[in-house]
Amino acid sequence: MTLAEQGFESEGSDSTGTGDDSERAKPEASEVDSDDGPADDASAAGAEDEADRVVTADRTAGESASAATGQADLEEARTEQIPVLGAEETEDAAEPAAAPAVTGSGPSSEPEKVTEPEPDPGTDAAKDSDDGARTEAMPAPAAGAVAFAGAAPEPDDAEHGAGSGSAEGTDTGATAQTAAMWPTPRRLSDYVSDRPTPEGPNGPAEGGVTGAAASGGAGTPGGPGGPGGPTDSAGGPGEGSGKNRKKAKKPLWLRLLLAFLAVTGLGVVLACGVFTFFYVTVEVPDAAKADAVEQGSTFYFADGETEFAYRGTDREVISYDEMTAGGDHVVEAVISAEDRGFWTEPGVSLSGTMRAVWSTITGEQVQGGSTVTQQMVRNYYEGVSFEQTVSRKIQEIIISIKVDQSEDKEWVMEQYLNTIYFGRMSYGVQAASQAYYHKDVDELTAEEAAFLSAAIQQPTRFGQADVETTPDMENRWQYVVNGMVTTGAITQAEADAMEFPAPEPEKSTEDLSGYRGYMLQEAMSELTDLGYTEDHINRQGFRIVTTFDKDMMDAAYESVEEMVDPDSLPEGVNIALTTIDPETGEVLAFYGGHDYHLNQYDSSFLGAAQAGSAFKPYVLATALEQGYGLNSTVDGRGPREIQGSRVQNAGDAPGGVMTLTQATTVSNNLGFVELAQEVGFDNIRQTAYDVGLPDGSIDDNQLVPVMPLGATSVRSVDQASGYATFANGGVHMEAHVVKEIVNQDGDNERPEIEGKRALEASTAADVTYALEQAVSSGTGTAAQLWDHPVAGKTGTTNGSVAAWFVGYTPQLSTAVGVYSGNNESFQVPGYNISGGGLPAQMWESYMNRAMEGYEPASFPGPEFGGTTENWAPDPATQEPQQPEAPQNDQPETPEGEPPPPEEPVDPGPDIPEDPTFPENPEWPGDPEDPGIPETPPGRGEEG
Repeated sequence: MTLAEQGFESEGSDSTGTGDDSERAKPEASEVDSDDGPADDASAAGAEDEADRVVTADRTAGESASAATGQADLEEARTEQIPVLGAEETEDAAEPAAAPAVTGSGPSSEPEKVTEPEPDPGTDAAKDSDDGARTEAMPAPAAGAVAFAGAAPEPDDAEHGAGSGSAEGTDTGATAQTAAMWPTPRRLSDYVSDRPTPEGPNGPAEGGVTGAAASGGAGTPGGPGGPGGPTDSAGGPGEGSGKNRKKAKKPLWLRLLLAFLAVTGLGVVLACGVFTFFYVTVEVPDAAKADAVEQGSTFYFADGETEFAYRGTDREVISYDEMTAGGDHVVEAVISAEDRGFWTEPGVSLSGTMRAVWSTITGEQVQGGSTVTQQMVRNYYEGVSFEQTVSRKIQEIIISIKVDQSEDKEWVMEQYLNTIYFGRMSYGVQAASQAYYHKDVDELTAEEAAFLSAAIQQPTRFGQADVETTPDMENRWQYVVNGMVTTGAITQAEADAMEFPAPEPEKSTEDLSGYRGYMLQEAMSELTDLGYTEDHINRQGFRIVTTFDKDMMDAAYESVEEMVDPDSLPEGVNIALTTIDPETGEVLAFYGGHDYHLNQYDSSFLGAAQAGSAFKPYVLATALEQGYGLNSTVDGRGPREIQGSRVQNAGDAPGGVMTLTQATTVSNNLGFVELAQEVGFDNIRQTAYDVGLPDGSIDDNQLVPVMPLGATSVRSVDQASGYATFANGGVHMEAHVVKEIVNQDGDNERPEIEGKRALEASTAADVTYALEQAVSSGTGTAAQLWDHPVAGKTGTTNGSVAAWFVGYTPQLSTAVGVYSGNNESFQVPGYNISGGGLPAQMWESYMNRAMEGYEPASFPGPEFGGTTENWAPDPATQEPQQPEAPQNDQPETPEGEPPPPEEPVDPGPDIPEDPTFPENPEWPGDPEDPGIPETPPGRGEEG
């Protein structure tokens, strides 16, 4: 009995899909033939050849047949469906199907369910060649083909198939036919993978095999895991072609690495291109800079015509042989300090250059990195500027490389050591040798050569070194010595035996005697603050006009020294005087000392002393700014205990209840102590800063009730600037000494001074009114000018360590201070040391000369604004503390408390109405009442 008769059907046209399926079907076909009759081998071979031709025709014909024709052919081409031994029914065609095997139709065997394939036109030809018999269209195995890989049938399989299993086979055939009519549901991806593709050798176009048979069953030849097939399928089961598989993405790190390498490579190429361009276009300049020979700066008085100082280049050019005549230690010390790779590098240092370029690009602090050759190029050649730009740096690098190629190292070192600045206005090693050690370069020792080399990095600081030096200088010198050991210039033993060579005192090369040296010193200090180095001033030919008025400078110098012989001053006692124009902030004159050559200590700009009661106007201004009026009253009676300290008025005067104007006039201590507590110590400090005192000059520990008594140290220039704000209607102009900085092109590079409102105009007017009373009828009467109004305030510290008078006219503000730099009490023969004594008299003598040429002017009238507060208790219910006996055997001359000029109050019967000064018989007052001798209070001038 044939398989067809048993109810099995197969698809003859699909059996050619893979060689594996064909070979597995051959034994079954042979077994069927043996049941129905002898088979003709020649006919079988012909049928197989015909099937091969059909397959070839299928590959060329494609899928041109219509759907209707394909359906009809499919019905005729059904053949026996071979059951698979032990195979389970397949639910999803995407899973790989097991290879079919020949087996009997036992009870446990179930026929394999196959989905309906697409019709193949080649099926008709195969059917006609077989005389219409429904048999398998299996091609004959080719020569050398792999033998049937399926499991061999059991000996009784043929009998079982022909015998008792007929009914069961019929049922199985019906089930297979139903499955063919109603295909199993499949995923779209499985369907797409099974569609015939003419390109793929294993696709459905080669016989129309579907599912696992189309792509090769697992373990079969050509299938995953089988001979000749892929070991795995990236696309999963059912994918018939590698074209449909997605390309795997590269890892993120790999993509980033590739991008970085590409950008880096591009950057390198661009950098090389830029370098090549500059190397071709940049030429070595033919001429040396003019200022490589000489280009100094000139300083003028305020008129812009009278010269008082010149800062020029001090240079003596020598040859390399002269530099090394005394040994190589001069050159080797410079190499150790500045460029230890000088003899081997190609003119530039790659690491140092990259660091400097990067700092310039990013805007960070410009770093070093320049070699000796680069420094020589920058200082020597015309056209190479000092600008901190990338283009300038590249120009410098290119020229340095070319110079290194065209000139020998000795020539480069010679030019370098003849142009570099060493400090003390000396350019070149020969001038430096003379400036620091008063000898020629060939006489320098190795220690001295190391010091000069160390000075190259910080020439200004080293130039100021005299016999005494700083630890930083010694550390830098030691660095150079250690470097000489590293480079082999000296041995470690020689280095250990070296001692630090302190330089000789600086020799004077110009006339800076008298006050000229002080003027130059202050001008150079301000230029440094403005960003101009000493090297710039010495080499770039500036025309510097200062604010100093020559006539006023002479008047200050003469007024001070006519009154007090400098040689008669006690040791450590200084006199300071400073005059400022309130409208501009220009320092017109100052007295800093007798002779700059003898003493470089400027008593006006460098020296400072406690302000005493000259600090009280800042307290008054704070109260007025807060809305209190001049007629507000305070309790000025004393002495009193305030926070554990006994505070007393000047001369142990009992004081009384008085207005703010009256308290200012007589410089009452207790009244201002009370006022300070009302307005706030922090507010007082801020007012002092706003009107002209330097920020940070008042420490937190000075924010105490006795703050108005002036424990704060001030300079005369600070006080003149602060009071100038009152004279200028409350607008502060920064004090300065440089008016113009004119470069070689004629441009003024000095930034303009901008005014800043520190106080309301009404506040300034009321403060001025109160200070006028202090001069006209109070403690500062010695400072009166007969033809100009004066407002001012006295100040004396405890023990007469310092005394001040600070006052102003509408045109000028001047501060005079006499103080001990040793913080000790002192006496000046013929004068009492109080604010109303020597300082006020000196102020008056100087201002009479300084005001010559100024027309008389007047101050603005007082506003008397603000509210009137009464901080004083009822005098009828309060009794002042009894004054204590004097505790100091050396009495001080009081400035006294004259009667209030307005709105009289009853301060008590013991207040002197008209104090006198026994040491000054011209002092106005009642000769019958010499006043109460002042006992040193706990703190401050008049308290």
